[in-house]
Amino acid sequence: MSEWPFDVSVYAGLIALFLGHAWLAGRVSDARRKHSLYFGLGLVTLWFALETPLDTISDHYLDSVHMVQHVLLGFVAPPLMLLGLSSRMVGQIVRVPGVRALTEPVPAQVIAGVVMIAWHLPPLYDATLASEPLHILEHVTFIGAGVAMYWPMLEATSAHAYWQMSPGAKLLYMLLATLPQDGVALALIFSRVPFYDYYVHAPRLIPSLTPLIDQTVAGAVLMTFGKATIVVAAIAVFYRWFASDHRADQAHAIARP
Repeated sequence: MSEWPFDVSVYAGLIALFLGHAWLAGRVSDARRKHSLYFGLGLVTLWFALETPLDTISDHYLDSVHMVQHVLLGFVAPPLMLLGLSSRMVGQIVRVPGVRALTEPVPAQVIAGVVMIAWHLPPLYDATLASEPLHILEHVTFIGAGVAMYWPMLEATSAHAYWQMSPGAKLLYMLLATLPQDGVALALIFSRVPFYDYYVHAPRLIPSLTPLIDQTVAGAVLMTFGKATIVVAAIAVFYRWFASDHRADQAHAIARP
């Protein structure tokens, strides 16, 4: 249960991301220490999700812990990595063909929703636990879908979109972004039968934590913790919106005779 995994592909990916970020930061003039800090926290989150006993428990014992892993990969690491990009760094990235098109608000919503729902369908979910290459693909798509979903929410990345959403539109976008995960979470919470055959036959770490209870906890994890970073982003957008309107009101009051 406490076994620490060692996956060469994970470490290769983390090193590639680190070097890519360092190279990109060296090419622009607006990269700051905070960008390296945020990006580093994103990489640490990926490492924690994939290269600690959390991965061992999720792969062999508990669906609820597996859901914690999915939340870290899809909802925590992506916004941290995006916060690690300055405006000019984003300007370099969107030159890559396809990046701008896939991170526009509508495609981003579709990608995130399809990835969330598809991988949690019982046939695919069980298949990933039986096939390591498919499991790796699942993790990569969760990270990619998270990046796409959060791209229109954050200031530096959204500034490069063709569709410049107003603060109100961004808040609506965030609300819509919660719907696919809520659908999956509610199905897991209220089902009276276990969806995933793999975890029905998995060893019980805690005898009282039956497969059905474990599945219910997994849904609750997705419902609550999956929303946390979206709520933080929504608060930031609302605060900037309120502050901007307040400054405009002050300027108008000063300009009046």
